Amino acid sequence: MRFTHTLGVAFETHLAEARYADVQQDAFSEWRRKVKRKLRHRAPTPALQGLSGPPSPTGGRLFQTAAVEPFWQRIRGHLERENSARLRSVLSEGVEGVLNQLHPGISWRAPYLRVDTATGPEEIELAGEGLLITPSLFATHPLILGADRTHTGVPALAYSISLDPDSASTIWQEEEEDRDASLRDLLGHTRASVLACVRNPKTTSEISRCLHISNPSASKHVGVLRRSGLVSTSRRKGFVLHSLTQLGEAVLG
Repeated sequence: MRFTHTLGVAFETHLAEARYADVQQDAFSEWRRKVKRKLRHRAPTPALQGLSGPPSPTGGRLFQTAAVEPFWQRIRGHLERENSARLRSVLSEGVEGVLNQLHPGISWRAPYLRVDTATGPEEIELAGEGLLITPSLFATHPLILGADRTHTGVPALAYSISLDPDSASTIWQEEEEDRDASLRDLLGHTRASVLACVRNPKTTSEISRCLHISNPSASKHVGVLRRSGLVSTSRRKGFVLHSLTQLGEAVLG
């Protein structure tokens, strides 16, 4: 028996389609909204039943690109932390203690591991052939997978983990949103908006209208950004234009 943090992005994608099809308000609601925008209301086919293989090369790949890959680094980190916690528990409570704490639908009574799956209770006899145990973010119920479906040569037990609101808000934040939030923390909301506004060169009046701030306020923020080396100011055809420097472009990403 051994523990691993994930069976991979394709496995989680397979389960994520069923989560996406769910309409309840839960820790995945923000994720569904973001995926829906990406897919432009494409309706996925729920893939929980069967788990016969990886997502289809067309629709499944599109769904994986939109729904899982943008968040995968955080999802994997969350699963790694869960797996590490279980490994620490093995040292203090033993394997039997951990098996009985994985999930309310999983219980151990030697030599059988009882698992309440989505299709009903199943039992695994742990008789030395090995078992791979892994957490899953998108699984709605514990799952038992045969050795032929894990690519590891041993059967696997994937148990669903709960997602608290704080973890959810962190996981569903995308890289671009991260960068924008960090920039706002660094510069302040208005100044960060001014910096983004001058991706295309603008006059002070244009910045003012774009951001709904006064001309003196726009001029003040541009001055700070210019002294910081993020914005340059030049005169073109009688207009004073503000634009990003190379450093400003690098900061915006």
